[in-house]
Amino acid sequence: MFVNLAAGMFSAGQISGIVILSLLLAGFVALNVYLALLLRKRGEHKLHTKQLQQQREALLGKLDALRSGAPLEELSDEDDDEEEDSDEDETAVSDEDIDDDVTVTDEGDEESIDVEVDEKGSVVRYNRSFTARVTQASDDVKGRYSELKNYLLSFNGVRSRISWKHEKFSVKNRPVATFLMRGKTLCLCLATDAEIFEGTKYNVETLRGKKNTTPCMFRVKSKRKTAYAKELIDIVMAGFDADKDESYEQKDYFMPYQSTYALIKRRLIKVIGEASDTDKEEALAAFRGIRYVRSFEARLTQADSELKLRYSKLKNYLLAHERVSCQRSWKHESFRYKKGSVALLLIRGKTLCLCLAGNPSAFEGTKYAVEDLSLKNKTTSTPILYRIKSNRRLNYALQLVDIVFKELEIEKNAVEEVDYTVPFVPTNELINSGLIRVTEVKHRIKPETVAEAAAADSGEKV
Repeated sequence: MFVNLAAGMFSAGQISGIVILSLLLAGFVALNVYLALLLRKRGEHKLHTKQLQQQREALLGKLDALRSGAPLEELSDEDDDEEEDSDEDETAVSDEDIDDDVTVTDEGDEESIDVEVDEKGSVVRYNRSFTARVTQASDDVKGRYSELKNYLLSFNGVRSRISWKHEKFSVKNRPVATFLMRGKTLCLCLATDAEIFEGTKYNVETLRGKKNTTPCMFRVKSKRKTAYAKELIDIVMAGFDADKDESYEQKDYFMPYQSTYALIKRRLIKVIGEASDTDKEEALAAFRGIRYVRSFEARLTQADSELKLRYSKLKNYLLAHERVSCQRSWKHESFRYKKGSVALLLIRGKTLCLCLAGNPSAFEGTKYAVEDLSLKNKTTSTPILYRIKSNRRLNYALQLVDIVFKELEIEKNAVEEVDYTVPFVPTNELINSGLIRVTEVKHRIKPETVAEAAAADSGEKV
């Protein structure tokens, strides 16, 4: 019927013209769709969401200042107190050692000190270089390192330089990325602001409290995170106008394993003396396939005298405020006001940590080098973290308490100070009293020699 109606209205020539015109129009639409898809695929970067596109634009705006020659803060080996950072390497934390309200990991540092049992059965403190850490890392970590290093060097103008602590990548003497080893994890640090990626699939961290040209840290723990790391590199390289070198040839940067003794001879590991009694216990326990999970009270009891004095002064200062009470749990000591937690005291590694209620961003750019715990746990009631490593930092901690408590309208009273320092108690007694739990290590440390195991059990040197 439609054909008869069309035949009655149009001649054969007109119908042919309409068909040809329709085909041309369809072909034109199809061509435009194809070109649009082609241009999208050939775009410089694949940004998966509208939100990420906005974040990329914000990033490029921030990096415009960098391209124009604005000075960046230089990476420092020391913190604001001109002291070395924590000696503690980042250690694994068991499920029962994780705080539901606030999780504070031991502060890892690229120049961390390892306490281990050597081939003679002695407990020794080692300072491992970045090269040594990668050399003794797992094959998976070495593979990710080689893959990401090749990816960074595949951009035009990128150069790398390995120092004792890290490996830095730069474009025309401008740092763009840094490799660190935190514990057994390869970390990629980038020259951008971590807050730009907040709310995205990129679970980045901010290296706060340190002058750093690459403050955005991403832990590369899997194949998927390696792919995410490449996407982050793409975004940052766009801000430096660094294009891909299509003629770049991949190289093998896989470092074969070498023993600790061999790396010491190559001066890639420094032996810095014997460990303290507590560190010896930890190393020997790990050597035998167990680890100690210490309560807050146990950590405080076995801490050094300086930490105990700082703890006593800070606790007295907190309790000197009206209606502030304290309650000790396995993981921390909580200070409450009107049924709400306003402060926490934690001990991580050998460092006393103060957590406070409030907004961490209010202290950004100030002398108070605080960390934001809400980046990892948005439900925490005490997101301001401050690590107290010196007496000057203790004074800063007291000032932070004044600022936060003033905003909360908590009045200060004049009360007599109490001595909260506690005497040292051996590990065995703390285990018997239930203040230290003994758990098995999933991956037991394997001795390099049979003599080492025998020496560890007997306590004698071979």
